[in-house]
Amino acid sequence: MDYREYQAIMRENGYKESKAVRLFLKRAAAFNKRKQILMKQEEADCGNKILNQYINQTEEQRWKAVWDAIGCAEIEQRQGFMFFEDGGGDKFMGTMIAQYKGDLSRMTALEKATYKYFELIDEMRKRANRGQLAN
Repeated sequence: MDYREYQAIMRENGYKESKAVRLFLKRAAAFNKRKQILMKQEEADCGNKILNQYINQTEEQRWKAVWDAIGCAEIEQRQGFMFFEDGGGDKFMGTMIAQYKGDLSRMTALEKATYKYFELIDEMRKRANRGQLAN
């Protein structure tokens, strides 16, 4: 998938490119950069099956990161708020605490999954700040 295809899917569905979505796109770009390095090496070492396997694997990871970006945009649209721009996990958990009067064991599976997803993308944001997006 190239950037135009990504944009078309986003536009077609009315998805917004939030900070969380851009994290996944940065991850895709990191995999693309890695793939370019491997492809340059492959020019010098044609026929290296292991190198070709890593090139294919890296392209799959890039492709998955783009689809993860689209999936994140879909989640944000469905839930009606953006993870980072709208206050993220703290405001979400504040709402849950108020709603359930402090008894978070009453959270629905979807609410628990929403918070877990935020924790995962927050960790990805921290890794991005350390330059470790393709890890």
